[in-house]
Amino acid sequence: MPPAMSMPTTPRERILTRLRQSRAVVPLRPAPPTESDADWLARQPPIADLAARFVAEQQSTGGEVRRVASWAALPEVVVPWLAEAGVRSVITGREPRLEPLRERIGAHGGLTLRRYERPLEEQRAELFATDCGITTSRGAIAETGSIVLVPTPAEPRLLSLAPEVHLAIVERTALHATLAAFIQAGSYQAELPANLVLVSGASRTADIELVLAMGVHGPKRLLVALIDAAAE
Repeated sequence: MPPAMSMPTTPRERILTRLRQSRAVVPLRPAPPTESDADWLARQPPIADLAARFVAEQQSTGGEVRRVASWAALPEVVVPWLAEAGVRSVITGREPRLEPLRERIGAHGGLTLRRYERPLEEQRAELFATDCGITTSRGAIAETGSIVLVPTPAEPRLLSLAPEVHLAIVERTALHATLAAFIQAGSYQAELPANLVLVSGASRTADIELVLAMGVHGPKRLLVALIDAAAE
């Protein structure tokens, strides 16, 4: 006759016994079949005008979008826009395409221009005291109005996170219908970024009473300059 099994006596033993018993009786279920990315993409309804859809989706979440003819026309659109938004100070990274814009901002008497180029410990106070951070983007998703940011040493993540206003520059040629289409068009299996951020509007959160608060975890306001012509 096999020896009688002793009953668990401590709370820990009773919990472990119940866990072992529950694992023993739960049958293993095979994973449901999944369709390929290509099949899923083929089933999605086409978006006729990517730019129009992107603008509509951004505006539906409170984003503000202005169309810009080209990179050369960016300064004459952005500088008055910043003044209208009540921005008094601006910070950018070291992105070369923003240099003409920086020159125009620097020549504007009502805007203080800064550059994020030192270690965070040295620039933390300055960064969080700046009204607006300006960044470029890797692309955007028309279906959801999301901007794709890939932080780099030239444009660190806090540029789009710390200031109360974020101005993102998006090229129309970098618009994709869906997130899946964006990933499929990239080379992320060979070059996976350490941080890929999707921004679909200004930062917002709500407490248990559903009181909406803006800017708690990021910018209170999102401005998007949509450039119709790519940089030459």
